[in-house]
Amino acid sequence: MKESILLIACGMIQDEMSLAMKNTGINYDTIWMSAELHNNPDFLKLELQKEIDNHQEYDLILLAYGNCGKALIGLRSEHTKLALLRSEDCIHMLLHNKKGLKSTRGETYFITKGWMLGRKSLKEEYHYAINKYGPKRAEMIMEIMFKNYKSLMMIDTGAYDLEEWIHCARHLSQVLKLDFVITQGDVDLLEMFISLNWDHRVVVISPGCEITMDDFGVECLVASCANML
Repeated sequence: MKESILLIACGMIQDEMSLAMKNTGINYDTIWMSAELHNNPDFLKLELQKEIDNHQEYDLILLAYGNCGKALIGLRSEHTKLALLRSEDCIHMLLHNKKGLKSTRGETYFITKGWMLGRKSLKEEYHYAINKYGPKRAEMIMEIMFKNYKSLMMIDTGAYDLEEWIHCARHLSQVLKLDFVITQGDVDLLEMFISLNWDHRVVVISPGCEITMDDFGVECLVASCANML
């Protein structure tokens, strides 16, 4: 008997997840969670738990999230299996093949179309500052806020028309006095996840067990409560 599967995914990567589903020909019942929930990990956790509790009729729930502010830690499902990627966040999901990503993170601000569309996005924060303080002071404030960054990196995942967003991204980099960089990402990890052709980068949480920090460790083989592939 075929498993019934529900996908719960962050709206931040809706373009990329939609491309992964198109490439694989896979379509699950899907709940797109608001990207704004990232602003408060505790609230994100609460909303994810509500969706899990409300959909216990499925055999498996795929959580298309990384360890986003530890929002997934402590989530549990009474009757349905959970599966998630051993990933730090959306950036790692899209740039998992990029060498030196860990060292790049500290000095780079990453954006995609999804990140630019959010109500709390860098673009919206800049426009808010302009409306409140005026253009010159807004640029000064933004420059101070991002003084520890060196680059603004736009991730080209192939999930949207990059040319439509380059102008806006480049303008933001100029405002922040950051180098503008475009880097190639992909949706390979997402395709692997939804295709169920899993490797060590996916962990399955048995019913009645909580997601723990260990579940996000690449070296984790068998976590407590038999959380394993």
